[in-house]
Amino acid sequence: MHARFLALLLLALPAFAAPPAVSDVPEWRYTLRPGDTLIGVSARYLARPQDWPRLQRFNGIADPYRLVPGNALRIPLAWLRHEPAPAQVVAVSGDARVTLPGAVERPVAAGETLGAGAVLAAGANSSTTLRLADGSLLVLQPGAQLALDTLSVYAGGGMVDSRLRLQHGRIEVGANPRRAPGNRLQVITPSAVAAVRGTRFRVAADADATREETLEGAVGLAAAGREVRVDAGHGSLVAAGQSPQSPVALLHAPNLAELPRRIDTLPLRFVLPAQAGAVAWQGQIAPDAMFERILLEQANTAPHLSFSDLPDGHYTLRVRASDALGLHGMDAVHAFELDARPFAPLAVAPGARVRAPRPVLQWSPVVGADAYRVELGRDAGFAEPLLATRTTDSRQQPEKDLQPGAYYWRVASVDTDGPGPFMPPQRFVYDPLPGAPELAQAAPLFADGGLTLALPPPPAGLLYELVLSTDAGRREVVWQGTSADGQMRAARVERVDHYLAARLVETDGTAGPWATRVIEAPPAPRWPVLLLLLPLLL
Repeated sequence: MHARFLALLLLALPAFAAPPAVSDVPEWRYTLRPGDTLIGVSARYLARPQDWPRLQRFNGIADPYRLVPGNALRIPLAWLRHEPAPAQVVAVSGDARVTLPGAVERPVAAGETLGAGAVLAAGANSSTTLRLADGSLLVLQPGAQLALDTLSVYAGGGMVDSRLRLQHGRIEVGANPRRAPGNRLQVITPSAVAAVRGTRFRVAADADATREETLEGAVGLAAAGREVRVDAGHGSLVAAGQSPQSPVALLHAPNLAELPRRIDTLPLRFVLPAQAGAVAWQGQIAPDAMFERILLEQANTAPHLSFSDLPDGHYTLRVRASDALGLHGMDAVHAFELDARPFAPLAVAPGARVRAPRPVLQWSPVVGADAYRVELGRDAGFAEPLLATRTTDSRQQPEKDLQPGAYYWRVASVDTDGPGPFMPPQRFVYDPLPGAPELAQAAPLFADGGLTLALPPPPAGLLYELVLSTDAGRREVVWQGTSADGQMRAARVERVDHYLAARLVETDGTAGPWATRVIEAPPAPRWPVLLLLLPLLL
């Protein structure tokens, strides 16, 4: 068998059944050295050294004193001297727990050792990394549960035998990194057994199937009487009770080149490129590229990922796409820095349209902020800010009247460590209110028991609102109405002094200031008196 071809047997099993052996007689192969004898080898490695004749017969050796150096001596595992080889907890993140035989569940801690019978469980956004006696690293992914069935070292350290039961979820394994001959690692799922001797691979288990993805080396995948070879970059699915499906190429690693290297807002949002054959995307965040501690995990059927919260710092994002079989593709990693604290405030006012020449810029207070940095400018880049100040209040007003047009403003929180990121630029347009109309030139005319008035035509898009009253406070209203052309006609108006109030109104009802003038009634004509005196004069 090729040196890089590694045995991986996935055999259909009922849930929690005892695992089948990788071969009929699990064995360790010892490479003979100059000077070795069967008696000497048996004394060093066998649980019963006096069983050397049995070992001679098992290997078909004619002369126990004439062994050929370099040849392999086959020794059944059951005959070897062995002792426990506990696993060491390398890293823990989030809600990771362990249940020891005869004990209650408790949090697991980095640095402790776990023997056979321990059951590990990782909660959401949590993980646990174990190092086995042969240096294999195993990362229990979020939501997974794993039992340590067998952890043994044989022949004085010459062989490590580890048997792990993945009850559900996913694990990632870097097995036997030193490529020591004879070491054995089995991962048992409710529907399969994975046995490897040195490779990088993933195994995922649920009630219906086991999925295996080979990242390095090659894996032999067997179940229900059929065996296939799964090379690096390929994966296969074994449904319960069925033979393995033909291996398929794993999806390529997503292209993360366009993702930002620095992020200053929360939640974290990553937009991924579309990928042929992908039906879902998985993302994980860890403090470094080793991914021994998984801080957050997210999956989505659309090519974008969102993560809720993290402390400021440097992180690595790992992304892979999955295909219609549920096989996870190759990994892509992206290092980024999060600098989102202190949090930027939320804009409160003004809105998109401003009518006052000195609008009030208002934002929500931020817990923990000592002050705020405020900027106002005519462009979103704030190249030449009109206002750049620091305040402890949650509102700020320009010191001078603004000119009509578009403006941008933003605010950043400031704490003892300095300013945080700015909020996204907020845009508003200063559109002044209509000015007070000019009433001095209006020529009133009392005639036919009414009043006629002609004002200058209003600007485009505006109309006049007019009120005629006998008092300056517009309480004793004689007539009121609107005019789109400046013409006014009020019927049944007594020939007495009146007050005319007028303002310009926009089509949406926004009105400018009132202007008021007194309309003096003209003196009564003298000809009726002359008519009374005319007979006397005659």
